[in-house]
Amino acid sequence: FGATLGKVSPLQILIITALNVTAYVGNKFLCVDYRGGVDNTGSLYTTHIFGASFGLGVSLLVSGKRPSENPDNRPRYQSNNYAVLGSLFMFVTYPSFNCYWAPAALRVYIATNTIMAELSGGMFSYIWANFFYPEGPSIMHLQDGVLAAGVAASTPACMFLPPVFMMVVGAGGSLLATLSFRFIQPSIEDQDSQGITSLHLLPGLWGALVMELVCIFGIDNTYWSLENMGLASQIMPHYGEQWASTETQALVTAFSLFVGGLAGAFTGIIAKLVGTQNALH
Repeated sequence: FGATLGKVSPLQILIITALNVTAYVGNKFLCVDYRGGVDNTGSLYTTHIFGASFGLGVSLLVSGKRPSENPDNRPRYQSNNYAVLGSLFMFVTYPSFNCYWAPAALRVYIATNTIMAELSGGMFSYIWANFFYPEGPSIMHLQDGVLAAGVAASTPACMFLPPVFMMVVGAGGSLLATLSFRFIQPSIEDQDSQGITSLHLLPGLWGALVMELVCIFGIDNTYWSLENMGLASQIMPHYGEQWASTETQALVTAFSLFVGGLAGAFTGIIAKLVGTQNALH
């Protein structure tokens, strides 16, 4: 909903919410209940990738003329500093969010992986900013790096990877967020005024790529030696069944992108029609 803030009326947001929840349930059924994809720990696919696609689909159709020029849609020094508190809270809430649905034996392991990814994302955000921003790093880069790292690590944190590897995942999510804010965000700021592409979609797709690599080299094959593989059947509903893990996770990614984008565009059309009718009356 960040992409629609300040662009829709309360009635429109109610319609968007109802259709969003409906589409979310449908996508969750396709990805997890029907296909058996791994997503219960962290919800990388059905929350981050789907949510980003849905929000951008809506925003493309309801955004007015140059909303980015409105000073209310721009960050302020004070709000940026207060937002650091959000980054601190993420170190507390993200690990518990990622490990809530995990087997009890893996919860500490998943929480540790998540924290390591967040630490790496926050640290590397300053390094990437020194490379790509002439003015150097700011507090915004820390916030973005921690959030992007948490998104990228959300479901991979349960995939039997050591914490050191999760630091690479976090650093990669932070790098994508930095590059996107530097080079992509300026051209889409009217449709994506809150950085959904940079903080959720691209880090989410990076996490999905990590999942694919783990499935190819460690699950469907044994090129990598993964930890705690004795608990694989509790994490992966399709483990050992007729569908390969690699194929399943690729389809789950496609489902979330397609269903999210299509449902978002449909919802945007409905919301815009409602807004037009209200304006006529």
